[in-house]
Amino acid sequence: MIWHHIEKGHGRPLILLHGIGMNSEAWAPVMERLAIQRRVIAFDIPGFGKTPGIEGREPNSAAMVDSLAQSLDMMGINEPVDMVGNSLGGRIMLDAAAEGLARSVVGISPAGLWRETGPSHLEPLFGAMRKAYKVAPGLTDQLLKTTLGRTVIMAGAVSARGWKMPAKDAIRSAQMFAESHYFEPIFEAFRPPFVRGEEITVPCTVAFGDLDMVFPIGTRDKSRLPAHTRWVRLPACGHVPMWDDPELLSHVILRGTH
Repeated sequence: MIWHHIEKGHGRPLILLHGIGMNSEAWAPVMERLAIQRRVIAFDIPGFGKTPGIEGREPNSAAMVDSLAQSLDMMGINEPVDMVGNSLGGRIMLDAAAEGLARSVVGISPAGLWRETGPSHLEPLFGAMRKAYKVAPGLTDQLLKTTLGRTVIMAGAVSARGWKMPAKDAIRSAQMFAESHYFEPIFEAFRPPFVRGEEITVPCTVAFGDLDMVFPIGTRDKSRLPAHTRWVRLPACGHVPMWDDPELLSHVILRGTH
């Protein structure tokens, strides 16, 4: 199975992996900028968007990496590739690098850098967001059509500058986040921390937004990653910074995968 994807540009492949409850559309604000220099391939991770969930296996990082490797092979991409991952996608990207699939990696608020089972606030935060939309989808959609509504609703787990998101993108993101049938099993499967940092030998860049409320500073154990990792601040950006500052994020990605 080839994961569903959107593709732009030409040149050396650049793989983009989104966060939990989202899909490849999350990368829309940076696709055009990146495609000026690269063949950009933004995937829907299994269980989200248009890619079916992985059947017969726990949907953990090992299963995701195996499935990603299969997709790349079926697309004729056999050499190690540059990878970028946000949140859940960042964790998958790190394991892919440990498996030798990556030429370089850029993690945007990657999951798994915690010490035990992840931040304790995530389950109630995500649960409340999903329940709120299911209970009142019409009201939520109406609020997301307003600048103030997008700013307030997206501030917790998505964008620090929600007013920059087009209303249709905000509504689509909220719908997908709430309605995914694979959200809970994937959330559970990715509780364990990333433990393979010593196996990553390729260039590694990790960036966190200053206003990331999903993985705040106390949840980022730098010892989980190789000593050569380059750490980058994203001023005034949230957990999903593609809408917050697409110009800065594109620069970080292109530099980290040069």
